[in-house]
Parts: sequence; structure tokens; C-alpha cells
Amino acid sequence: MKKLFITSLYIMSLIAMFSCSDNNISIEELPAPTEVTTSVETTTKKEKKSYDYVHGTDGYYNIKDEMTEFEMKSQEGGTCWLYAAAASIETSYFKENGNYISIDPMKLLDSTYLDEKDEGFFVKDGIDAKEFGGSQPIVTFRLSGGFDDLVLDSSVFLDKNDKEAIKENIRKRGGVAIGILDNDESKKGWFGTYRTINYKKDDNFDHDVTIIGYDDHFPKEYFKEPASEDGAWITYNSSLGSAALYYISYSAPLEYAISHSITDKYGEVLSYDAGTEEDRYVRTGNSTKTANIFHKAGKLAAVGTYNDFDEQDIKIEIFNADIQKLLYSQDAKLDYHGYHTIELDTTLDVTDYAVVITYTKGAPVEGEDADYGELEYKTVSEKGQSFVYIDNSWKDMTDSDIKDVLKIDFKPNNCCIKAIYK
Repeated sequence: MKKLFITSLYIMSLIAMFSCSDNNISIEELPAPTEVTTSVETTTKKEKKSYDYVHGTDGYYNIKDEMTEFEMKSQEGGTCWLYAAAASIETSYFKENGNYISIDPMKLLDSTYLDEKDEGFFVKDGIDAKEFGGSQPIVTFRLSGGFDDLVLDSSVFLDKNDKEAIKENIRKRGGVAIGILDNDESKKGWFGTYRTINYKKDDNFDHDVTIIGYDDHFPKEYFKEPASEDGAWITYNSSLGSAALYYISYSAPLEYAISHSITDKYGEVLSYDAGTEEDRYVRTGNSTKTANIFHKAGKLAAVGTYNDFDEQDIKIEIFNADIQKLLYSQDAKLDYHGYHTIELDTTLDVTDYAVVITYTKGAPVEGEDADYGELEYKTVSEKGQSFVYIDNSWKDMTDSDIKDVLKIDFKPNNCCIKAIYK
């Protein structure tokens, strides 16, 4: 099984392939001891270590305590990244709406690597998409274009080293998908029915799981690999044949920490972009104005875009299709790194129109096509879709001199602006 990670908070320019752990055993096949026997100097003497820790309410939280419907699905093939994302989505939906929704990771896989689409990620011929792998940023790109009757409300790219921010996200929003090192069985132990794991390496990450809780006082002595501090993340792990809950030490480095949330309050999403790489944005001065022109009748209810910074202020404007007559204006703040859906204060009846966003720090755009060996990233840009305002006029993003005019070192494609209908 494999997990693919693109080393960026979005598409990132380099790809590394890792083996995704698959132990092919169920929890029932392994003991879940309340005590562990360890060898000492002779084989006749044994020292018993008692595991008698019981968590309290201080510094402890577990989504499963309130979300009894939470389903621990077991992954198929190298799809840990999709099962981790699904758990993040399901728990965030429960937090927001108070009821459970089930996300099928394999259906998400099919729509992510579907050959019939025009742009996005494509696995090469002869490659089994189920075994190939993927990453949380790829999930963000796919969901931002809509999935069944659901729309991506947000993908928050958290600081993987900020424990307090991650804990706050779990309490308020739901589960956080993370990348870990999981293929070293020598680092794993048991605490009741929970697996335990700690490791020191900060590379060769090979697996995605979902943090659903935390225990600040879980003893560091309970890990086979010595931990430097008390405390552990409570995580859902889709592997082990029948899935399991893990205590992952706070000492263990994480690959990334990303939280997804979806909503069913919207309908169709109109979009020209297939995602954006980190550092794939344009600037034209103290502020940058970009536009997408859309042609579809309906009720415009929200706008979607990415933010490559901790925060930035934006202005959303709706114009007629020639970007001459202002129809609507609204200020907003992008207050986290990641994908945002911004609901309009007023739903607008539209047909042919332009969504214009003014960014105070940088406007996200598609990067270039890329071939990563077994995986390709393709974009499709057509004249009359995306524009940037420069030198007091609107310039089409498909113009041959756009790279030089914007003074950037990559060929940009469409602007990352989505129109979301009621």
C-alpha cells in the first residue's frame, strides 16, 4: 500500500512515495493486555509493568464520547489518506450540525483520479489508483469543486507543531488529518484496546490518521519508544484490518495537520482551477485584483478561494460580464491558511457575470502542468475565463506574455475563484 505526499501545504512541487502500513491483522487477533512482561538479565526472572492509568477530565477530550455514531472504517489498498479525510469531514459535520453523515472514501477516490475529467490529478496507465496513494491537499482540491450534494466549507492548514491550535480545532471543528510514521512495529505497544506509538524520525512519513481527541496526562512511560513528555493524541487509524484507536505521543513529529469541513447548504460549484500550489500567487502592488467570468443562470450564494498566508483581508465584488458595472460588494477576512468558502450577505440572481476579488497580500492562481512519474497534474485554461488587473486594465491570464508582465518565475493559469450557487 502506498501513501503519496506532495511536499507543500497545497500541491507542492516535489512528490515522495511511501509505503502505507497494512498489517493485515485485526485487533481481535492480538492481545490487549493490562500488564506487560519485560525481560531482565536472565530468562528466568521477569519484571511486570502495570498499566493502571485512568484519564480524568482535565486535559482530556475525545470526540467519540459525544459522537457515538462515529464509524471506524477499515481502508482498502493505499487509501489511508482518504479514510483520514473522511473522518475529519464526518466529525466536523457532526460538530456543526449535530447529526452524522457518512463519507465513502472509495467514492471520493474515484472522483479524485477519474480519467474523464479535464484537469486535476491523473494516475498513469497501468497504475492502480487504489494502491497509489494521495495526500490531504489533493482532497482539498477535489472537494473544493463539489462532491455529490456537498460543498467544501473549509480546509484549515494548521501548524503541525502548535498543539493548542490543534486541540482547539478538535474541540470546536472536529477531527484533524495528520501524517505519521507508522510502519515500524518496534515502536508500537498496547494500552487496553488502544495501540500506542512514539517515534523520533521526522521523515519517511508513510500513513495518514485522524486526531479525534487528546490526553495531556497520558504517561510518557507507556510508550515503547521513550517519549520526552507526557501526553498523547487520540487518533483513529484506518489500517490494522479492522481499524483501531491509537495513542500517538506528543513527542512524535507530524507531517502536517489539516482539518476539512463540508456543508450541504449550497448547490453547484463553478470553477476553472484544479487547485493551487504553495507560493503560487500573484502580486501587482499593495493589493492584487483578479477576476473569473462565469456564464450560468442561478442564485449566487457564496464565493470560494484559497489563502496562502496566516490571514489577509479581501474584497469580493460582483460585476457584469465585461467587468464594468458593479452589482455587489462585500468585505471579508481570510483568517487561516487554507481553503475558504465565503457566504454572501445577499444571494444574487446571476446569468453572465464576473466575480472579482481584491487580495491585500496575494491572489492565488493555478501553477503549471507537472509530471511526477506515476502521477500527472494537468490544467486547462481558456481565453475569457480569468483576468488580473494591472496597469489600469484587465489582462487575460492566457496571454503569452503574462509571466513576464507579472514578473513571476512560473506560468500561471486560471485564477482560484469559485462561484457557489444556492
